[in-house]
Amino acid sequence: MLIVFLGDSITEGLGVIRSNTNYANLLQAQLKSLLSQPVEIMNFGSSAMQVNESRAKYEQRIMELQPDFIVFAHGITESIVREQKQYLNWLPRRWRRPGWMDPRPYYSTRKARRLMEKVESAIRWRVKVTLIKVFGGRPWMSLEEFRQHTTELVLNILNNSPKTKVVLLTPSDIEEKYFPGSVESMKRYRGILHDICENGQDSNRVYLCDTSQVLNKWSDYLEDRFHPNELGHSKIAKALLSAIREDSLAAQPWMKEVQR
Repeated sequence: MLIVFLGDSITEGLGVIRSNTNYANLLQAQLKSLLSQPVEIMNFGSSAMQVNESRAKYEQRIMELQPDFIVFAHGITESIVREQKQYLNWLPRRWRRPGWMDPRPYYSTRKARRLMEKVESAIRWRVKVTLIKVFGGRPWMSLEEFRQHTTELVLNILNNSPKTKVVLLTPSDIEEKYFPGSVESMKRYRGILHDICENGQDSNRVYLCDTSQVLNKWSDYLEDRFHPNELGHSKIAKALLSAIREDSLAAQPWMKEVQR
């Protein structure tokens, strides 16, 4: 079994990379314990990656790989309301990098460095919030662009990779305090994934896994209240496993115990 993951820093595992406990790796481990066949994953998630970038970089490769499953985890980076770039020109250069105005998800264990990181993070996100509230903000990708890219990708997979099934992993939650306007924005982008899943029901190859229903605010998140922590990733992995099993996405016996 081959599973390909598409997404951003959450899929990549920001904050849990050292422990190797992102949901992709956890799902692989769970499937290996249940299946009698090898389970291979390819995680194409990368920080700030958007669906158009995933398409440009990996769509053709996916068609060549013909994976059993694709876990599509876009709709997060695309939906977050961001400050307008022209108002960042007077800020430090490194703050202008994508996502650098967001609060830090974690801090150093060294006391002096941790204090400096907390101070800088507090300044950054407060400046960002002020810029959005005063001058307005907008997502990096419009709702219609997201709908178009996602629909085209899913249809391309269905038409050209006949054995591949798609699991649409919806955005979870985000803290309005740190990301003003993003809670409502995420709901709209999440709705796009619900629509695409509903439209693809006839194929029996498109499924939905809504992470907003399985993660707790805010015990399952890192300090930025955006990226899941280890517990959050474990819950996402379990939700994906449940979606795969309950919807009978695989055409082989699941539990090794059943085979005995």
